[in-house]
Order: sequence, then structure tokens, then C-alpha cells
Amino acid sequence: MLIPVGNHTLTIFLVPEPVPSDQQLWERASRLWPEAFRAAGRHRAHLAIAVMDSAKSNAETKELGFAERTLLTTALVGAVLAATPGVVAVIWDGKVGRSPEMWLERSRSAFAAYPDQPFALWTEIVPYRSGKTIGAYTVGLSAFTGREIEFEVDGLDQDTVTARVAQLSAYFIATGLEDGFKSGEVFEADSEIDHRVVVLHRNSRFNIGPVVSFSSLDDRSGRRRTYPIIPAAIARNHPLLIMLGKVGLFDPADAKNHIRLRPDHYQSEVRLESFDQGLSQALSGMIATDLYAEADTKARRAVAGGDMASARSILQPWAEEVGLLQGAAKLALTLCDAFLFVPAPLRGP
Repeated sequence: MLIPVGNHTLTIFLVPEPVPSDQQLWERASRLWPEAFRAAGRHRAHLAIAVMDSAKSNAETKELGFAERTLLTTALVGAVLAATPGVVAVIWDGKVGRSPEMWLERSRSAFAAYPDQPFALWTEIVPYRSGKTIGAYTVGLSAFTGREIEFEVDGLDQDTVTARVAQLSAYFIATGLEDGFKSGEVFEADSEIDHRVVVLHRNSRFNIGPVVSFSSLDDRSGRRRTYPIIPAAIARNHPLLIMLGKVGLFDPADAKNHIRLRPDHYQSEVRLESFDQGLSQALSGMIATDLYAEADTKARRAVAGGDMASARSILQPWAEEVGLLQGAAKLALTLCDAFLFVPAPLRGP
């Protein structure tokens, strides 16, 4: 069925078979809708509903963006529900499952302005527990903003966390990410959160892609621990670090060689071999040149002659390279572009 809406066309296509089973989708849906699994098991066919692109020959018709398509499709699905008996569930974008009753009610606000738009039809909020902290992440928000939310702030109960993430989701859908919540921004305490919260644009440790992360900046409960970026095993065995150590240009105990992480984010504190191998390869690449071979020879002569200042001056460029490596590794670990340990699996609240 084709339905004209202004200069655009909406389609309804009958597929005479069930939607492929997705255990995780219905498990997420069941948090708001306890009958989700039972409803999904009853269906025998489904309707695929979408907005078609305008005909290329119509140059005056502006192509709809994702947000505009979302509003039109949301309203159309509501109209189909009102006209079609026997619908047991609605799946949005293959990620969010909702009851027909909820969709029918909230789709009436499809074109409402922030904060009244029916964002709960388009996104899912999934709570989890990390140590003693209850957090939550979103599913479906990235279609609007390019990122999901990952919210892990100490001292909040599940209802408060869910409400905060819902407020943020509605705001991001309405405004995007460009006008606020810059990466690295720090927010002071408020009526519900009694400490500072930091915002980071990073990758999710739950493998859901890019996220806007909200987390406690201050270690209020002593759950963070300090770990070396370049471990002692590499520091005492790699020829570059041994040489830099001799002239006082590398110290594995220095603060720039350490990072603070939460052990409850990881399965264990056993370092990933792949991470350390990457460090070793990067260090070895620094000395695999004729330039370093010449510098090393000169520096050793200077050390043998007691001229430590000259040795340090000769090796300073490589010390700076090591510093850049440490900084890059710390940034990658902070942004979850790399992991020092195996990330812990998702745990329910």
C-alpha cells in the first residue's frame, strides 16, 4: 500500500511470516512491557512501514532527513494500529520493542516539540550494575545523534538513573550533540548528584559503539586503582628504556606512566598480552633506524666518560617519543579505544 503525504510517499508492505527471533530485543522490551515475550511469540506475519524517497524528477521536493522520517513514520504506525485489529507488538528500527497500546497513545505526540516528543518509542534504556554503581545505556539513540548514552554516576538508584538518561535522550534528539555536553566538560554537583560528573565522547566498553559517557569524576568510594601503562617487565628489558633509564630520561614510577582505572569494569587484573605486545613493537620501531644506532653509540660513550648531560641531550628526542607513546596509550585507554584488561560483561542491576 502506498500512502501520499504531501510530496512524499509512505509504504506499508505485508510480510507473511514472523519477524526473525531476537532474544535481546524482547528482553529489553520486557523491562517496560512484561508481556513482550508472550506477545512476540503469538505473531505470524508483520507489516513493514517506511517513508519512500521522493522521485528524483521532482526537484522542488526536499529530501526528508532522519528526524522528519521518524515523525512521519511514528504517526503512520499509530494510524495503522488504530485501524488494524490484532496487532501484538511494534518494533522500531529493529532495536526497540513496544506494546501496541503504548505506541497508539504516545504516537499522538509524534510532532510535539521537546520535551514532549515520544522518544521512548524510539530508544531503549538498559540498566546495569558496575560494582556498587547502577548505570544505564541507551539503544537506538545513535540513529539520531551518532552516539548512544552510557551513564555511570555513583550514588544514584535505578529510577533516578533511568530518569536522567531519559531526560538526556530527549534533549539530544531535539538538539543534537553540537550545542552542549562537549567531551571533557565537567558538571558540578546538583540536587541529586553530590559530586562532579565528567562527560567524555568515547567508545562503549559494552561494545555498543560510540557513546556520550557520563561518569563520576571524583573517586568517592576508593574503587579506582593505579596501573602502569608500560609495565615493569618491558621497562627493565627493552633496550631503549634501559638506556633512557640510565641517563634519567625514563622512570616507570613516574605519574605519566600510570593510569587510574576501576577494577570492577574488567573481568580481572591480568594484562592483555596484545596491549603489551603493541607497546613493545612501538618501542622497537623507535630504535630500528640508523639514526638511533648512531645516537646510542654516542650516548654510551658520553656515559662512559661521565658526561651525563651530553648523553641526555643526545637521547632526548627518543625520550619525547616514549612520552608521546605513553600519552597516546593513556588517551586510548580512557576513551576505550584500547583496553588494558578484558572488559567485564554486562551485569543486570
